[in-house]
Amino acid sequence: MMENTEQLLGLIKKFQTEELSLEDAIELRRLSAEFANVCGENVERKMDQFYKN
Repeated sequence: MMENTEQLLGLIKKFQTEELSLEDAIELRRLSAEFANVCGENVERKMDQFYKN
C-alpha cells in the first residue's frame, strides 16, 4: 500500500503542475479509487468497533 500511496502522491503533484498523459490519468484514477476503497474499509471497521462498545 505504501508504494501505491507514494505513486499516487507523485501523480497528484504532477497533475498540479502539468498535463497528464492518458496513461498517467488512468493510473491516477485507478490509484485514487483503490485509496478510497481502503479508506472506506477502515471507516467501516472503526464504525463497527464504535457501535459494538
